[in-house]
Amino acid sequence: MYKNITLLLIFILLVLSGCGNQTTKVTGTVTLDGQGLKDMVVLLQPVTDTALTPEAAFGKTNERGDFSLSLVNSKKSGVAPGEYAVFINWNDPNPQPENQPPNPCPYKIPSSAKDGSFRYVVGTQGAQHIDFNLSEFSHTEIQPQN
Repeated sequence: MYKNITLLLIFILLVLSGCGNQTTKVTGTVTLDGQGLKDMVVLLQPVTDTALTPEAAFGKTNERGDFSLSLVNSKKSGVAPGEYAVFINWNDPNPQPENQPPNPCPYKIPSSAKDGSFRYVVGTQGAQHIDFNLSEFSHTEIQPQN
């Protein structure tokens, strides 16, 4: 009797531990005036404190401006469903020593791309692709494109 109850409780705990771990593959491109931007960091920070958005996700653009997002803490590919504040900024690939001034950013990045005022909603329906055109970056919310 106790063995069956114990097995049932273990099964329930295993099923529940799998909830909230779902991620959606999110890829995208960062462009400015139609040109892909290299060495940009895209960070999605959860704006709600729910089980569906436990951690931030990030990705770095390649030479064409393409990126793929992964969870910050667990390094798991994808993003948990939920609403996120978007932060996009340049990541200097050749940082200066601490006592030197930083290298200037080669791109004119709008402040709305860096301040987290832009929102993106990650859904649960399959992979998503986000195109962040910084020329048109505004304080609007983007819904997932499935």
